[in-house]
Amino acid sequence: MNPKFQKKELGQNLIVFAVIMVVLAALAALVIDGGFAYTKRREAQNAADAGALAGAEALCSGNIEQAVPQAKDYAINHNGATSAEALLGEKVITVTTTIPHQTFLAGIFGNEVLTTTATASAGCYVPCEIEGVLPVAWACQPPAGGDPNITECGIEYGTIGEPGPLYIIMDSKSLNDDFHCQDPISHLPPEYLDCDLDDNEVNDLWAGGNRSWLDLSGGGGGAFDLRDWVWNGFDGTLKDHTWFGGQAGVENTVFQAVDDIRGTIVWLPVFDSICTGVPNTNCPESYHTNPPDEWQDTLVLSGGTSQTYFHVIAFSAFRITCVEAPGVPGHPDCPGKNLAIAQNPQIPENTKTIEGYFVEDYGGSGKCEGPDTGVYTIYLNH
Repeated sequence: MNPKFQKKELGQNLIVFAVIMVVLAALAALVIDGGFAYTKRREAQNAADAGALAGAEALCSGNIEQAVPQAKDYAINHNGATSAEALLGEKVITVTTTIPHQTFLAGIFGNEVLTTTATASAGCYVPCEIEGVLPVAWACQPPAGGDPNITECGIEYGTIGEPGPLYIIMDSKSLNDDFHCQDPISHLPPEYLDCDLDDNEVNDLWAGGNRSWLDLSGGGGGAFDLRDWVWNGFDGTLKDHTWFGGQAGVENTVFQAVDDIRGTIVWLPVFDSICTGVPNTNCPESYHTNPPDEWQDTLVLSGGTSQTYFHVIAFSAFRITCVEAPGVPGHPDCPGKNLAIAQNPQIPENTKTIEGYFVEDYGGSGKCEGPDTGVYTIYLNH
């Protein structure tokens, strides 16, 4: 064999070998550094998710000025991001995280440091639906002195450790034959009850059209159904923008059932409109027939005797502290009722009452727009 040809072949083999080694090194860099980069990408995403959720929680609690610093703190100090930026929108916060890291083999090709980034957004919403409600609805009224179009209701909240102002649900006779409250600012009409018990321009006493027991199933079962829903929760899912018929809940056994769950936090439906008669025909101006999809009204026809319907738009969290009615063990002397009678002597002593205070809580499901009634959902929006 020609020696010159052997040398030429050897040179070609060396070139091929060198190319193969470069390719193998590139593949090794891709596998090792790519896998490590994927791990860091996952860490960056976890940090962004955690930061966005923390920021959304601050939005739900009303601490808007803390949303950005809280989001960055959770992303960096609690979840390992090297840096984080947070952008605040309306009820939504977006967090972008970065994590630079040293490479193993990619440095051979001039990439000694790679930077992974990830973005997440989360928002604070009101639930679209909820389970296990107490079948007592209350009216959403604007805050004291506020714009009637404001997207929140005039509620003062407490916590389990620090109870808030007492609210009293009062039942006397029947749905349409009951006491009514004055306007808390003008105190008119004078013949109505003074329901602002602590003089803060917010009604604390619910009576007449400000509250109602609801026929959640449409079966018109009265006290039997109400007791079952109090003890076991309504076995269906309630959605916002639903019309429910009202029903009387004055039987002692209903209040006795509520006393059985005293001390617990329950969900209360919140309504913004009342209609005498079936709403889609009797109150077309209030019945949403062509709104955005999430506001499409649903009607639960009542099989009971009441012809009054309530438009439920949201849900609130209420902690029951006292129930006063015949047959309630211990014959409690509820402080809220005593204050109401002291300011309104026309209230009979035997009036049955439920009292407690509102808390802010998370519950239900879905991402809906609606009045702020203290119950929230938080969702990631990648």
